[in-house]
Amino acid sequence: MICVIAMIVFGILGIFSVKYRTIAKESFECVFKRITLRPCTTGLDERLKGQITGKLMKKSPKVAAFTYKHFEVFSWFFLILLIGSLIYSGISAYNLIVYENCHGPGSDEVCVFNPETYANEGNCECTSDTDCTCPEGTCTCLDGQCVS
Repeated sequence: MICVIAMIVFGILGIFSVKYRTIAKESFECVFKRITLRPCTTGLDERLKGQITGKLMKKSPKVAAFTYKHFEVFSWFFLILLIGSLIYSGISAYNLIVYENCHGPGSDEVCVFNPETYANEGNCECTSDTDCTCPEGTCTCLDGQCVS
């Protein structure tokens, strides 16, 4: 399943660099063949397996041997991790667009992608709480800076 990860990663890298487009094409062919229940004939999975374990061999031969032996398990683990992070990122983006908060409706947690959260925080000098204005209306003046 390293081909699926390679297809996503090298597909994105291929947008910016011609160097990765051939690997992206190979990985797409490999994924298409695996989806249609045919074996991957491009050899990309074996090449990537060899490159990764070859780099590990310089650091630790035991870790490289373990990785080579269980490479398919690691590939599945990283594929599940990639899909999970993409789903979580999509949910956060949806919440940011719809609710203007990364954590969903009714959440008081700070979302770093919401520019209104940090509109006045640390950007203005103040002498009292009335000098600070924040979208939540709960700013205080602390050591001459607006803090929510």
